[in-house]
Amino acid sequence: MRRLVITASLLSFACGGTGADRSIGPSSLEPTVDVLDYLIGASNLWPRIGSHSQDQVVDLDRQEICWVKYANSRMFECWRWDDSFVYHVVDHAIDGNTGESYRFSDGRWLPRRLTGTWRFDVRGNRITWFDPACRVQARSGVFPYRQRVWIEPRDAGGDLGVRDTLVLEYQPYDPAGSAGAVESFYFGRGAGWYEWDRGGFRDLFNRVGGPARTVAREAVCSS
Repeated sequence: MRRLVITASLLSFACGGTGADRSIGPSSLEPTVDVLDYLIGASNLWPRIGSHSQDQVVDLDRQEICWVKYANSRMFECWRWDDSFVYHVVDHAIDGNTGESYRFSDGRWLPRRLTGTWRFDVRGNRITWFDPACRVQARSGVFPYRQRVWIEPRDAGGDLGVRDTLVLEYQPYDPAGSAGAVESFYFGRGAGWYEWDRGGFRDLFNRVGGPARTVAREAVCSS
């Protein structure tokens, strides 16, 4: 479901060098929250429907959360966590059901514990694209991105209503000057992921219902 848009300038940067990663934490004394309280939704609130069907699959032993999209077990996105970060592991839900997927070399996505507003600048990250046969594609290469994370009250609508929401903004960029479109992810406290936006496009999955699905792990390519 997440549409990873890579501009020509970003692709041209793929063979360039990297810089040091940067992260900026809060400067004021604000409450600290465990982001898992937002990423992991109550089981009675899943699966869900809206713009499309989506289910949540949590594996506490693997410290992993996946979202199966479009009621298709081969279309999913998975993140993992440790005591410091949440990491983007794989996106296997590329538009058009092409069977392609990608992974990040760094993948730091969120701080595990959040205070105030947090920013990441992950300059040294690399992206590896796979075709359906798990062959590495030529467009793989250096892929920096920026993250901004905060919490605010929002009305999630549907069956979720008003609740504190973790907002994540993601933007791939080319240090030479251009940047990709900002993608926004919304996670309701106790409800998990319920919305994704980019530009004027809004994708909602905030009503309880639809088929339960597992992750087709055999489809995951090794980096």
